Amino acid sequence: MESLLVTARDSIDMLKDMGLISLTIGYYTVYDEHAIDEEVKSLMKKLEIVEIERDDLLEENAKLKDTIDTLGISYEGREVDESNKSSIQSSESEKEESKRKMTKAMQMEIDHLRSSLQSKTEETLIGVGKTLIEREKEIEQLQEKISLMNIQQLKETSITLRKDQSTQSIDPPKGPVYVAIRDWEAQNSAQLSIKKEEKLEIKKERTEGWWLARSLDADQEGLVPFNYIKKDDESELSTLESLELFHYAMTENVDIPKIKEIKTKSNVERASLFLSLIKQDSVLLDQLRKKEHGKPKAIRWYDDGVELTSPSLIQCQEVVSLLTYKHMHIVINKSSPDVVCDLLPVLLQNEKVKHLRIQDTQLTKDCISSLCNLLANNKSLIDLPLSNCSIDDKAVADITNVLQTHNNTLKGLAFVNNPRITSVSAQSVSELIINNSTLTRLQITGTSISSDGILQILESLTLNKNIKLILDVEEKDTCTEYHDYSIIKDRVIFM
Repeated sequence: MESLLVTARDSIDMLKDMGLISLTIGYYTVYDEHAIDEEVKSLMKKLEIVEIERDDLLEENAKLKDTIDTLGISYEGREVDESNKSSIQSSESEKEESKRKMTKAMQMEIDHLRSSLQSKTEETLIGVGKTLIEREKEIEQLQEKISLMNIQQLKETSITLRKDQSTQSIDPPKGPVYVAIRDWEAQNSAQLSIKKEEKLEIKKERTEGWWLARSLDADQEGLVPFNYIKKDDESELSTLESLELFHYAMTENVDIPKIKEIKTKSNVERASLFLSLIKQDSVLLDQLRKKEHGKPKAIRWYDDGVELTSPSLIQCQEVVSLLTYKHMHIVINKSSPDVVCDLLPVLLQNEKVKHLRIQDTQLTKDCISSLCNLLANNKSLIDLPLSNCSIDDKAVADITNVLQTHNNTLKGLAFVNNPRITSVSAQSVSELIINNSTLTRLQITGTSISSDGILQILESLTLNKNIKLILDVEEKDTCTEYHDYSIIKDRVIFM
């Protein structure tokens, strides 16, 4: 845009040098008073010259007339003799003829001079007129260029305004900002498609791995898989992240000299010194973020629950005391059997908990016994996935038995990646499907149940039409060969 304005300014300067008098842009006309004055002065000088020439001709003409008159009077005043009268009359006749010819010649000269003067004046005016016409054409061309420039400027301004309005119409993020690490396409209307490097405001962090996010580019909202996004290191430091970094820096062995120096200060000084330091030192902030993000958190809070990874008993007790009505999901990950035995009674006595997932944790006989006791009395739990928990056939029998006789609230049960479960458990699972009318979802994957055991479980599905069964995809051929598979195929899902 600046280059267009410079070009317009240079064009105007060039026209001014050529004698530009006025320039019209839109509804406004600008006059160059200096150029007008100069033009008027030039015309006045030419007019003065013409008037002087005219006056000189008129004066000369008057002198000639006086001379002619004088000559005529002197001849008329002479006294002649009668004898010479005829010759005098002849002479006067000749003089009259000469006078008449001279007058005619003078008149012709005057007419010629007048014609020349008029011609010169007309030529001058025509020349000025042509110059003005040419300049008017140049001014029109310049105005057209300026108009085009103005149109271009208006277009660019309009685009800029639309972009600004579009940007301003998207609300700034209120929650943590994450960035997509790769493309992902939504599978249904509840999900949000994302592109690599796209920034997202996280609205809800959920324990099952699907987070509610809002795109800061498209201003659209939906669920995205947690493993496709990461924390945006360039985002502003939130109060929550500041507290997390402070806790990490003060409790872990962080090999950063400035952090070590802060640790030597009193408890009162530490927090203010730390916050001041990370706000001023962006390099140190990046170092802390990378170290803190790379370390698994013992306690991670979500909008709908909490995940405990290798927690201590004290940490578990602290978590239980902080649970609110919205913390319905509990995930126990990589925990010791002793902690699980102590934690389960406290958790399942809490009627807020509706989803309990235990993964990568060995569940001993005592753990299973505690779990079964709680299942018999708990009235709030609706989902229980047990993944890689070293569960065997005895544990399956105990759990399925209590769910048949003492529990009518659990709707989802999953045995995932427990290879110690064999075909012996097929009978227990079949009885559970037949006798439990509450369960609607049962997953058995990553076990050692044989094809015969799978067929036995499928047979029970014909008696309970309310439950869906999730099996390994490798079991698909076995299932399709089952004689009543067409009856139950809509309720068998392969993963």
